[in-house]
Amino acid sequence: MDQRFELIFPVLVLPVQQNVDRAAYIRERAENILRILRNAPKGKLFLMSYNSGQHWILTVIDPWDDSVQYFNPLENELDDDFKDLITMALNDWKLLVGRRIKQRRNCQMLIDTVRCLIQEGYVECGYFVLAFMREITFTIDGLAVLQTNDFYTDADMSLVR
Repeated sequence: MDQRFELIFPVLVLPVQQNVDRAAYIRERAENILRILRNAPKGKLFLMSYNSGQHWILTVIDPWDDSVQYFNPLENELDDDFKDLITMALNDWKLLVGRRIKQRRNCQMLIDTVRCLIQEGYVECGYFVLAFMREITFTIDGLAVLQTNDFYTDADMSLVR
């Protein structure tokens, strides 16, 4: 994998479970992300796959550029727990490295929804996220490629199955 990238493992950011203190749970997950971002050099991008319990998405985080890109093969809306998790983790990181936190309406981080390939069914989102990660990490300009391709062929998907 290209040295510009680092993975944040999904187990570190599991979604909030029922009958759990939501704020404490999100705080714990944000601290997991912060441990990974702590010594992030400029130019390092972090790939984080996330499962809300029903669907996989991919997030690309560039903490130095204040950038979060969201790739969703079903074009669903982001859930509030995920938004709060990302916002908390990146605001904590900014405090740690001494950067000013940009004030945004309703205190949410700017998360860009990126146009990407859309899956036709409802069960291949995990494969799509793996394919997105493969494109991003193994091509020179993977983020741009994801925004211009219209579909994956069966051969493309076979590479990640």
